Amino acid sequence: MLRSSSALLTVLAGIINLCATGAHAQEQAGEHSDAAREVQAGMQLTLQQPESVLHADLTPMGMYEAAHPVVQGVIIVLLLCSVLTWTICVVKAMQLVLATHRIRQQQRWLSEMPSLPLCRGAAGHWGAAYEAPLLVREIDDELTLSSGLIDTDLKDRIEYRLARRADQQLQRLRYGIGPLATIGSVAPFIGLFGTVWGIMNSFIGIASAKNVSLAVVAPGIAEALFATAIGLVAAIPAVVLYNLFLRGLNRYQMQLDNLVAMLFLLFKRDVSLGRPVLCPEQADALRPDALR
Repeated sequence: MLRSSSALLTVLAGIINLCATGAHAQEQAGEHSDAAREVQAGMQLTLQQPESVLHADLTPMGMYEAAHPVVQGVIIVLLLCSVLTWTICVVKAMQLVLATHRIRQQQRWLSEMPSLPLCRGAAGHWGAAYEAPLLVREIDDELTLSSGLIDTDLKDRIEYRLARRADQQLQRLRYGIGPLATIGSVAPFIGLFGTVWGIMNSFIGIASAKNVSLAVVAPGIAEALFATAIGLVAAIPAVVLYNLFLRGLNRYQMQLDNLVAMLFLLFKRDVSLGRPVLCPEQADALRPDALR
């Protein structure tokens, strides 16, 4: 009887162990199936992204069209700045090259002039764009206003008028390069503003979609950084061209100062040698009988 009872207990214990092992195996299988279902759901979520996200057009035109209206406005402003930069580059480069060529030609011409009256007669054939006729006219005007009286103060007045005319010519040629400095300084910050606005708008979209996958984040970030790239494209040439034009204007100023010095030297030489510095018309107009 005892033997049969112990055998029955042994059989019951084996059955209980088998049931527990089966339940544990079923629990592990259920956990593995839940993980597999989560992975499959994530893959389906990625595959179910909108076509505009999975196949975003990351060309410059595509990023511009997909950007926020504020970012689009920033890009348009920067493109206009770039167009203005290259327009100024073409116009001022032509003006500077022609002005440098003219002033070198006038320096060679003045170096062959022995006296101011001969220089005055030859300068009348030059065009209005040349500096020498304007400088000679300054001397003639001061001689006329001084009634032909030649003294030390007359030399100072003529030197002052020549320097003032030279400054006016330099400022006339300098006019127009100021916007290059402004564009070079401001354009990067305008592009940065577009970038900040675009990234902020992208984060708002990410929070609304509740998805931080790379396919969702990348297009918005690329569109925002595109504004910074355009800002650098507009700013870098503006800074480089501004510095180039400043160096060109400095060379022009040196040559213009040399031209003024050569013309003033002719006047002082004629005065020192006792040569007439007035043209015949001026001399006739200043005669006492003509002033009555």
